[in-house]
Amino acid sequence: MKKIIGYSFLGFLCLSLIFGFISIRNINTNFFKERPAYLQLSHQSKPMNFKWTNNNIEGHIENQSSMLLPVKIGTLEHNLHVQFDTGAPNSYIYEKDLISLRKLGCYIKEIKKNGARFVENLEMELGGQQISLSMIMIYPNYGTNFSTEFNANSTYIIGTIGSDILVDRITSIDFENQELQFFEKRPTWMDEINSFKPFDFPGRRIMLPVTIDGKTYEFLYDSGCSAFGLITTKQRFNKYTDNTAPIVTYDAKSWEDKIHINSKPSDHKFTIADQELPLKRVSYVDMYSMLQPIATVLTRIGGWMGNQSLNESQLILDTQTNQFTVIP
Repeated sequence: MKKIIGYSFLGFLCLSLIFGFISIRNINTNFFKERPAYLQLSHQSKPMNFKWTNNNIEGHIENQSSMLLPVKIGTLEHNLHVQFDTGAPNSYIYEKDLISLRKLGCYIKEIKKNGARFVENLEMELGGQQISLSMIMIYPNYGTNFSTEFNANSTYIIGTIGSDILVDRITSIDFENQELQFFEKRPTWMDEINSFKPFDFPGRRIMLPVTIDGKTYEFLYDSGCSAFGLITTKQRFNKYTDNTAPIVTYDAKSWEDKIHINSKPSDHKFTIADQELPLKRVSYVDMYSMLQPIATVLTRIGGWMGNQSLNESQLILDTQTNQFTVIP
């Protein structure tokens, strides 16, 4: 009887591992799948100013929780912004905000393509620069309803600028000076930089090679995880942080979901594009913490990298050549 129970348990364990492997592989395939890039940007290669936001989450003040670009549409006086989020493979305008803009008198034409809804064209001032965005995907039933009543104290985030804006461009993110700039070709001042390294851009996911403790990983750079340095497994969280330091925990919002996250400050060093930088902050999520080491190997993501370790540097991403560099 004991052998039967033992074999049954072993069989169940094998089936669970096989099912888990197939599920993770399918998630990995879908996550990195190639996507059509619809977004078009007309602009001049001038710096756009962004600002950091500070949020109060469950009594904890989270500094630099997101990167917001101020938006000016027509003569509207409302305090409009979009979030710069490289973790999102598509740029969006939120449906509820789109409805509000139309009620305020903005003529915004909508079209459909391949089963998705898009704003055909939108003229705006983004980060202080006049631009034109075409084929912005509409995120359904999301965002904020606002009225014709002007409230100078209210901030409205009407959409997201995702990694589709990086396609076939050179992007400079100057964190210290809070400037974002897009180039159609490398400017001459970049010719003097000899620290460019290759990176991968599958499915518009920014996979940056890094080295920690002599081991090489690929970090997914996600500017939407702005307040964090590195989100990784619980095991490496314990390795990279001081055991005596207090843990800050709260439910972080990720689109329509909430993720319970645990964080500590960290002086642990890592190397990226020949630069040695401190992680500054390391975190892990409670969900599936026991499976994270397996999932990390199968999904090739060695960690989710936010902005904290870069916020005194400049990150340059060239998706024309799939090269990047970090300038301290």
